[in-house]
Amino acid sequence: MEKNTKKLIFTILRIIAIITPFIWILSGVQGDLLIQALQKIRWWTIPLFLSIIITTMFLQGLRWWILLRAFSKKLSFLQSIAYHFSSLFYSLVLPNSTAQEVVRTVFVSKHAGAAVSWSAAWVCKITGLIVSFALSVYGLMTISGSGISKGIFNAAIGLFVVICILFGLSFSKKLTTPFRKTAQKLIPLKYLSKAENLREGIYQFRNKKLYLLTATLVTILAQLLVIISVSVVIKGITGSSYIIQCIAFIPLIEIISMAQPITPNGVGVREALIALMFNHLQLSSEQLSVYIIISNLAILMKLVGAIPVLYGMIFKPETKKNRLTKTSEIGSE
Repeated sequence: MEKNTKKLIFTILRIIAIITPFIWILSGVQGDLLIQALQKIRWWTIPLFLSIIITTMFLQGLRWWILLRAFSKKLSFLQSIAYHFSSLFYSLVLPNSTAQEVVRTVFVSKHAGAAVSWSAAWVCKITGLIVSFALSVYGLMTISGSGISKGIFNAAIGLFVVICILFGLSFSKKLTTPFRKTAQKLIPLKYLSKAENLREGIYQFRNKKLYLLTATLVTILAQLLVIISVSVVIKGITGSSYIIQCIAFIPLIEIISMAQPITPNGVGVREALIALMFNHLQLSSEQLSVYIIISNLAILMKLVGAIPVLYGMIFKPETKKNRLTKTSEIGSE
């Protein structure tokens, strides 16, 4: 009973977290001005935005496959992309992007092994964070004289440094040895051995510099496309791209909204943060509402992931038991 109560409370909190920002945003919207804002949308805005979004999704899957390919050739490119888009589909109901990555990694572990899969997931995640923070810091430095709080800038710098340190620790056995000795005293052996395998897998990426460099370049391209997609929508609505402001704010907004464990895909939280950005840009509530309507189409693009999911359900691969049964039947003939 207590478990069900906690689940109910958490569900209510999720609903509140999703709905509240939309109520706050729509409360300041005037109907006639909203219609005018909708009529001013450039014709190319939505098709260009959706094209960028699907390209970004593809690049994210490509980056993941490149890192897996560094140690395992068992997973084909098409299988990898299918698993990636399947995890995007499941992310429509999962609480955050980390849960999505867990699903994706579990899918591929049976092909590439747990150590390779989880180490690739870690490198993929940490590289993405470094690139995001680096872009955001550059943007904040560029617009530092336009009313940006020093607290925001210092927080971004601090987090960037922390992420870089974590990245460095990932590839150094010498620096992590003291933590390992402490962990041996606190963590049961069966869990510690799995952590050791993961640590070894991450460490081995030191010898795969070409794969790391290629994955990093793909990450930079994917992150830039995310920023450009927002800039495209804003330009389609307002006539101005605000590209530097998007570089400064969008990576931070994505990190915060996807990290919180309450709403699926950061819905609600992302809109609240975007509203703050629009307020800083001195754009109207009606323009914000139009932006949210268009940007939420990106969530629908994740329905593409239903294709490999349904394919897997309809055309299930033969199990080992079925293959053995068929073999025995042929032999008896």
